[in-house]
Amino acid sequence: MADRRPGRETMDMLAELTGGTALLYSGDGALIAKAGTGPADRELSAGELRSLLGDAASRAVTVDGVTTAVLRLGDEILVLDNRRQIKNKLQFRQIIEESLPYIAQVAGGDAVLFDERGIRVRAAHPDGSPNPGALGVLTHLCRQVMGELRPSVGPSVMAPGATAVRIPLTPEYGLAFNNQHASKQRQRLLDNVGHYRYARYQLEDIVGESPAVAKARNLARDAARSQSTVLITGETGTGKELFAQAIHNLSERAARPFVAINCGAIPAELVESILFGYAGGAFTGSRKAGQVGAFEQANGGTLFLDEISEMPYNLQVKLLRTLQEREVTRVGDNKALAVDVRVIASTNKSLLDLIRDGKFRPDLYFRLNVIEILIPPLRERMEDVLALTDHFMKKFSAMMGKQVQEITPEAMRALCAYNWPGNIRELQNSLEYAFNIIAAGSRSLAPEHLPPGITAGGESGAALSPYDEHMRRAERELVHQALELCGYNKAEAARRLGVNRTTLWRIIARHGLDKPDGTVRF
Repeated sequence: MADRRPGRETMDMLAELTGGTALLYSGDGALIAKAGTGPADRELSAGELRSLLGDAASRAVTVDGVTTAVLRLGDEILVLDNRRQIKNKLQFRQIIEESLPYIAQVAGGDAVLFDERGIRVRAAHPDGSPNPGALGVLTHLCRQVMGELRPSVGPSVMAPGATAVRIPLTPEYGLAFNNQHASKQRQRLLDNVGHYRYARYQLEDIVGESPAVAKARNLARDAARSQSTVLITGETGTGKELFAQAIHNLSERAARPFVAINCGAIPAELVESILFGYAGGAFTGSRKAGQVGAFEQANGGTLFLDEISEMPYNLQVKLLRTLQEREVTRVGDNKALAVDVRVIASTNKSLLDLIRDGKFRPDLYFRLNVIEILIPPLRERMEDVLALTDHFMKKFSAMMGKQVQEITPEAMRALCAYNWPGNIRELQNSLEYAFNIIAAGSRSLAPEHLPPGITAGGESGAALSPYDEHMRRAERELVHQALELCGYNKAEAARRLGVNRTTLWRIIARHGLDKPDGTVRF
């Protein structure tokens, strides 16, 4: 008669199928074979076997979620359970429960676990803290997900206006979370468009005596008399928006709105809604009444598009059409609205390079670049450092209630020697730093008040050619003689030399020509 006892392969297969252990005992309770067991797994005694099976041919018992099945196979007894599967499920659920606060924080919204009936059993606020008020609530959408065992995306029940994701993780429970904070931020960005509807800077607020700045100012004055689009090009921190506001305030649109939009600071998926507005119900979380866009808010006035180089490529054609047709169509609508808007754009990147790289449309570039104003970096107009320094010192003295009235030649020399990669904004921040740490009673700004990076900069250290060295010596001697002749009166020395005072100051700082006592007469 053939041996019907399960072999080793069969025992392994049974343990794998049940997700637990497989044990084979003799009729008197002796263990014959086992599979799927671990060091912590306990063998059953003969008494436990009799208690489990009794006189029946088979029996199943469930304790704490673990089901144990006992089957009589002739003179032998087979015991199967699913303890490993249950253990893994419990560990997985524990991981999910411990991860719930992090899911909520990363998603920026509520996160919940729900059971097979769609009832919430764990919940966390957007900041990750427990949300006991959400427990025990039945959500029909969650119950539907568990019934179909398919994930879904739709409106959030806990946060109206937000989007929720519902995922059945196992047949017993699922996970749901929403983007409450992202939804609110989206609406704040849309709402904040209306907060930038004025321009406060005038052409007179543009500080500088260099020929480059004078040229840019004159071009801005000419642009103010025109209705054409303007493209302002310059590095970050050179004052592009200041020029844009000055053009608006000098134009016939000065009494109308000035709306500024930073294309690089807005998430790409929101740019279209912010610029062109949206119709009610255009997307999940949108307002029923819709939203007015920047073009409509700037109607009759000026729309300043800062960092136009960051405009998503797929929206550039819609912007071009709006500029050409002078009408705008809201997202989710097919009705065109006429607008009267003067557009000023700015960029800190070369749009021609972006065109070559296929990242900017050439037709939009030519439509924007009717009047181009180039703002040079501060390192190319160092003669403006003195005027800008004087301007910011007066500003921070009034703002912080300090009586700093002069800057020492050593400090001025450090400012003139620095390269200013951050341009005017970096100079302003450096002087604001100085005014924050300078003593209340101090009347002079010294090198020790400047940020360490400024005073550590110094000259480049590159060796001068014999010609340059000769010209520097000649410049130093000429200026030194003029100062001596005028009793160190800078205004008079500048007049005699035929240069402006800013240029003279740079030469004095470069060569250390201030008087030994550090005083210079104006």
